[in-house]
Amino acid sequence: MGNVIERAVRAALPDRTIDAIDARNTRPGNETAFVSFVDADPVYVKTATDTTRRLVRETAAVRYAAAHCSVAAPAVVAADPAGDPAYLVTEPLPGTVFNERWTGGADREQLVRRLGTVVAGVQEARFDRPGVITGVDADGLELRATTWTETLCETIEWRASDWFPDRFADLPGRLVETVRDRDPTLENTTPTLLHGDPSRINLHLDPDGLLDWERALVGDPAFGVVEAAFHHVGQPDVDDADEPPLREALYEGYRERAGDLPPGLEQNRPLYEAVSYLLVPQAFEDWAPRVDTPNDELAADVREEFDARLDRAREAMP
Repeated sequence: MGNVIERAVRAALPDRTIDAIDARNTRPGNETAFVSFVDADPVYVKTATDTTRRLVRETAAVRYAAAHCSVAAPAVVAADPAGDPAYLVTEPLPGTVFNERWTGGADREQLVRRLGTVVAGVQEARFDRPGVITGVDADGLELRATTWTETLCETIEWRASDWFPDRFADLPGRLVETVRDRDPTLENTTPTLLHGDPSRINLHLDPDGLLDWERALVGDPAFGVVEAAFHHVGQPDVDDADEPPLREALYEGYRERAGDLPPGLEQNRPLYEAVSYLLVPQAFEDWAPRVDTPNDELAADVREEFDARLDRAREAMP
């Protein structure tokens, strides 16, 4: 890993002398590190070893969010998504990682209420159409403008092609088929910026901000609310009885900043919950070995839950 990170640092910051490279959590196709220097402030360096599409999107989204949203985003020090290696260098995001407070005994309803205000803060960036982010220019984000249905389908297909276990290879296609059948519209809804991965490790508090914008897109604000609920409320460490009050706390925080919940949230929630759940089979090979259950049994459970979510999404069709 050091080789790729070192090459990226030499290309981006040739005048700095590296003191240490601290590898951080990676995902297939990414190599990320906290890099400290002898003669300058530290930075985070992210490289793309498989495709530059993620870094193009993240570089554009993080720059746009920093200028147009009321939540913090990492300051870009240097970026070359088309480089060899492709890289994005950012300053560390200040604040406390949300997960530290979540696991440290803080009031979870208060934490999730804060999450709601952050989601609404991202969505202050509004657009006249949905679309996939392809870059940024002087006028704002460059979007490949499509319908919201096609934006969502392309997002699913990209997430699946980015990395996905063979044992679940049929799931993304079935999900895309359901989305097209359901055909969610943005009638009476203004498209907004969506972070795409507001997880407990990507969210920072005091000041409130988000890092890791590589899944960002522009679309239905209700989808952003549902994805946030999935990452924080719909996890194994949240008991079934705690989900409703935590979800309501999320909604309260969102309303506090946005004034009201997005139109069509409850109508489209079953479909968006199915889309959000795709991360579970996608990351199966990462989390399953840490669970004290045979992988085949876990995989059957994942498939059963996925099927149930598709059924609920279809049952909610008008």
